[in-house]
Amino acid sequence: MNSPIKSKVASGSHLITFISLSLGFSGLLFGASAWNVLSTYQAFDKAIANQFKLQNLSSQIIYFDEVLTMSARMYAGTGEPKWESRYNQVVPQLEITIKQIIEQTPNTYNANAKKTDEANLKLVDLEAKSFELVRQGKASEAMQILSGTEYESLKQIYADGILTTRNAISLETENSLDRYRQFLFQSLLLAGLSFPILLVTATIIILRVKGFVKERSQAQLSLQELNQQLESRVEKRTQDLKSANSEITYLNERLQEDNLRMSSELDVTRRLQRMMLPLDEELETIKELDIAGFMEPSNEVGGDYYDVLHHNGRVKIGIGDVTGHGLESGVLMIMAQTAVLTMSVLQEKDPIRVLGALNTVLYENVTRMNSDKNMTLLLLDYFQGQLSLVGQHEEVIVVRADGTVERIDTNDLGFPLGLEADISSFIMQAQINLNPEDIVVLYTDGITEAENPNRQFYGLDRLCQLVQNHRQESAQFICEVIIQNLKNFIGLSRVYDDITLLVIKQLQY
Repeated sequence: MNSPIKSKVASGSHLITFISLSLGFSGLLFGASAWNVLSTYQAFDKAIANQFKLQNLSSQIIYFDEVLTMSARMYAGTGEPKWESRYNQVVPQLEITIKQIIEQTPNTYNANAKKTDEANLKLVDLEAKSFELVRQGKASEAMQILSGTEYESLKQIYADGILTTRNAISLETENSLDRYRQFLFQSLLLAGLSFPILLVTATIIILRVKGFVKERSQAQLSLQELNQQLESRVEKRTQDLKSANSEITYLNERLQEDNLRMSSELDVTRRLQRMMLPLDEELETIKELDIAGFMEPSNEVGGDYYDVLHHNGRVKIGIGDVTGHGLESGVLMIMAQTAVLTMSVLQEKDPIRVLGALNTVLYENVTRMNSDKNMTLLLLDYFQGQLSLVGQHEEVIVVRADGTVERIDTNDLGFPLGLEADISSFIMQAQINLNPEDIVVLYTDGITEAENPNRQFYGLDRLCQLVQNHRQESAQFICEVIIQNLKNFIGLSRVYDDITLLVIKQLQY
């Protein structure tokens, strides 16, 4: 009995051993298969995510490139700064996207990167040139660059390079898929004894592959829709640009017509202004005074005023400066000249009443014109060696025969005309006694505030010194010396204000 029992025990032990070995082998086989399948799945999942990301990055590069081209052309067509701003916003985004795709596939991108990058740099250079041309007002030349053969050729090279990269990425994707298919086939063979589990794993992987293919197809469809939308927007923007160009052309024609009309009006006003200046023949009739005047506007019509009137042995001299330039300033100056002449003809001798009446006339007219113009005005009444001053303007320069220089401040003698309805409380009077060979110089700030190329002012001291040095000469000579010296000082600098000068020299009386 002991031998059969021992034989059964031995057979059971062998069975357990066999089962254990079988289970162990199955476990090892399942574990190896499971590990291989798991490794293959993780690598495949990572490859899918990586390749899908690369597809998106390459699509972004194409999109950003088209946005850059559209922004450059819209800026050249419209000149609106927002398109340049948009261009500058997209450039760093494109650079970041290119950097990301280089990091993901350095070997694939670098294979054709040199030619593509050269084309991209040249495109950026052409677009930068077009921006500069637009800033210079040469929009048509900028558009020619962006629509030219060279630009389109470089765009094609750049597009081919990106397409090559996309194809390389697709090829790399296919190679990866083939490699992981081989790993999957080996895993299926290894999992023969654990088929159900391997079958589930294979099913999961297949489903993921189908999902990847589906997502890839959807991405391609989305990209096609995006391209179609972009083309539609570009076409619409092109039509808008054509409409804008037509409107700009129409506005330019209107502007030219308005400029011609305004130029004619200014020309008439300028001639009237010149015609109303005192004639040399009139000045020569004043026996006691040697008078010379000069006026040169900085624009077509200036705002400076001077006049010399002679009635019944009395001489009235006026000098003033209207704010600003142009038609309104010229008209206001003519109003002032007419009003002064009218008061002189009416033989009004009280300078304070004259200045008050002038202010009333100008204030009423400025109010009617709805203008913000006003003017400084100084009136001088001369009779037998006595000058009576009233009104606010620049300082009056008096150079005595012995070279002594006197400067009379007129700020407390009046108030700018046309600002207030009544300025009678501001008006005061000053007296100057003139001896033979004494000189009086009147001017506007266009002389003292004239600038040289170093942005220095001509200044009052320079003017006084020049009159002092030539005090023995005639009024005309002194006037010409001052103007010539002033123009030499200004040189090629811009003249910002009207230039008016009046030199009065006392003769024997």
